[in-house]
Amino acid sequence: MSLLFLYWGIMIACYAAASKLRHKKETFRFTEQLTNIVIYILVFLMGLRMGANEEVTSNLGSIGLQAAGITVFVVGGSIFAVHIARKPLKLNKEGILGLPEEEEQGGEEEREAESGGVKFTLIILTFVVAGMAAGYFMILEIFEDTDAFQDMSGDWLVVGICILLALAGFNLGLEGKVIQSFKGVGIKVIFIPIAAVAGSLIMGAVYGLISSLTVSESIAVSAGFGWYTLAPGMLTEAGFAVAGAVSFMHNVIRETLGIVLIPIAAKKIGYLECTSIPGVAAMDVCLSIVERSCRAETVVYSFCTGALMCVCVPVVVTLAIG
Repeated sequence: MSLLFLYWGIMIACYAAASKLRHKKETFRFTEQLTNIVIYILVFLMGLRMGANEEVTSNLGSIGLQAAGITVFVVGGSIFAVHIARKPLKLNKEGILGLPEEEEQGGEEEREAESGGVKFTLIILTFVVAGMAAGYFMILEIFEDTDAFQDMSGDWLVVGICILLALAGFNLGLEGKVIQSFKGVGIKVIFIPIAAVAGSLIMGAVYGLISSLTVSESIAVSAGFGWYTLAPGMLTEAGFAVAGAVSFMHNVIRETLGIVLIPIAAKKIGYLECTSIPGVAAMDVCLSIVERSCRAETVVYSFCTGALMCVCVPVVVTLAIG
C-alpha cells in the first residue's frame, strides 16, 4: 500500500507542477516521446524478469494452458462487465458523459489513430518478447542467483514506474481536462472499477465449474488481478500448490495482455473497457499506455480500477481459500 501512496503522490505533484506551465504547453511536447521511450524500457525489463524466472519458463506446459484458459474467461468477464456498466452511466465508447455513440468522431482521423495503436502494440510486443529471450538466454547465464536479479530488477521497475507516473501526471496537468471532465461524472466513476472486479470474479467462478480447479480455487486465482507476487504466494502458503502455480502464470499473462492489447482494445471495444484488462497494472505499468491509447481523462478510471483491484487481492483471495 505504501507504493500506492507513493504513486498517487508523484502523479498529483507532477500534475500540480504542470498546471502552472500550461501557457508553455508547446515547449513540453517532447514529454510524449519520452513517455513512449520509458514504456519500451519498462516492458523490456518486465520481459527480462519473466524470461529469467524459472517458475515461468518451466510451467509453460499444462499449467500454462490452464492459466491461459482462466485468463480468457476473467479478462473477457471484466471487459463485458465494464461495457454493460457504462451504458446506464451514459458514458460513450470514449468514456464521455452524455454523448451518443453515433456522434463519436470517425473518418480518416480515427483510422490513423487505429493504425497508430496497432503499430504501438507491435512495438510493445517486440520489446516484451525480446526481453523474455534476453532473460532466458542471458540473465540465467550471467546470474547464479536469479533471486538477486529479481530483487534488483524489481527496484529498477519501481523507479521506472515512478518516472512513468511522473510523466503521466505532468502530461495530464498540461492538458488540464481531468478535473473538469469528471465533475459531471462525480461518484459514478467508482462503478467502472467495481464492474471490472465483479466481472473477473464471476467468470473466475464459471471457469471453476468447467475445469479441474474447484470453484473456490478458481475464484482465488481470478482474484489475483495480475498481482503475480502476492496471490500465488498466498495460495501456495495455504497448501494449494497447483492453484498457486496457475495463479502465478495467470497473473503474468494478464499483465502482459494489458501491455499488448490496450491500444487495440481501446479502438475496437472502448476506452473504459481497455482499463480492465491488465488488472492491478492499470494503476502503474499500463497507466501511460492507457494515456497514450485513449483520452487523457481515461487515466483516472484506469488508476481507480487498478487501485480497487489492489485492495481486493488480499481480501478476496483470503475469503476464497478460507
